[in-house]
Amino acid sequence: MKNVFIILFSLLVSSQAMSQDYESIFGTQSTQWNITFGNLWGFGTTEHNVVGDTTINNLTYKIVNGYDGPEEIIGYLRENASHSKVWYRNNYSPDEILIMDLDLDVGDSMFISGVWNSDHQYYYVDSVYVKDGRKHLRFDLEVHFLDNEKFTVIEGITSNLGFRYQDSDYINSFPTILLCSYKNGNQVYGTDECIISAIEEHSSEAIEIYPNPVRDALTIDYKGSRGVLFVTIYDLSGKNMLSAEINTSENNVIDLEKLNAGFYLIHVRDKFGNLNHTARVVKSE
Repeated sequence: MKNVFIILFSLLVSSQAMSQDYESIFGTQSTQWNITFGNLWGFGTTEHNVVGDTTINNLTYKIVNGYDGPEEIIGYLRENASHSKVWYRNNYSPDEILIMDLDLDVGDSMFISGVWNSDHQYYYVDSVYVKDGRKHLRFDLEVHFLDNEKFTVIEGITSNLGFRYQDSDYINSFPTILLCSYKNGNQVYGTDECIISAIEEHSSEAIEIYPNPVRDALTIDYKGSRGVLFVTIYDLSGKNMLSAEINTSENNVIDLEKLNAGFYLIHVRDKFGNLNHTARVVKSE
């Protein structure tokens, strides 16, 4: 009888451990995520807010707004009772996608896709740790546009790329990056830089980038204060293809000979913050 009691007690403890409750990604009164967005003409920040509840296929979802595009796009999020799993979908696709599973352990895997990731496949958890009181699951997937920081799922938040990282149906040529998260009006994730001002391609009349299309040498003429300009060129997945510094008083030409033909985004800034410019460049054969 004693052995039976020990077995039942062990099963109870094991069951409780497997059904551990985690922090919900939703606040009790309000929830907001500040996430980067962009297209061929520039980038900025969008604020996603939970605005209500709905039922789809007998499943209850939170409705999320804040999408951009020519037609209204609405997102839907739901989590299980223990808050360990979160699923996402939008009104452009009938598919529900698992975006968070805190019950995974080192060596377990999750399918990760999204417009930013050209290699859609299962990726393995390589580290599980607690930071700021929240469980983190880090995957063996380096994110180029986060300085090769690895993709990480965060308890009570979603991930370091927000909740839209598996999305492939919205108008957004840039990957999403989670800047900040708020619950009930209080910031629970991120730094002081929660907003990126949208940058338009023709926002600055003081700069000219030519020729476009370009074959080898790209010229950057800046009529503002002379000095060093910091230039970064991305492909359309957000991968940093080239970084350079040019001194406008000495040399204002960037060599693109080693880049393959195609579309690129060039971001130019100065150290004073007077220039912050993004443009689309076509590289020819």
